[in-house]
Amino acid sequence: MNKKRWTSLFIKYGKEEATDFLDTYRNAVPFQIISEPTEGLTMIKVREHAENSLFYIGEMLVTETKIRQEQTIGLGVVKGSNRNLSMAVAFIDLCFSLDLLTDELEQILESLEVKEAAYIEARTQEILKTKVDFDMMAE
Repeated sequence: MNKKRWTSLFIKYGKEEATDFLDTYRNAVPFQIISEPTEGLTMIKVREHAENSLFYIGEMLVTETKIRQEQTIGLGVVKGSNRNLSMAVAFIDLCFSLDLLTDELEQILESLEVKEAAYIEARTQEILKTKVDFDMMAE
């Protein structure tokens, strides 16, 4: 699974699972903290389609953490002020980069994919309730 996909799953559906994973396996993978969870602002870029140019639409508060084991770095950047989640995402990134605890992470990600599918199905059903039936209107 690629980094963008697993990050999205943990951030959208598995914040608690991510912090639980960190609490459970923190001592199993030794690491040094390069930078403690720190809050900062980042500029958000968007593409303007008429001229196909990039511009900054505004700023967003993020929490960033960097950890490492030897030469491998784990990075956790999350929206808003959430120090624990930022540290957990950095730890998960480090584990994937080192190819450690991947079986445990894959099991968690499978359950998060089930959560995602259930959410999408529920949301789809919610939207379909508001759908207009034009055949019925013609009668």
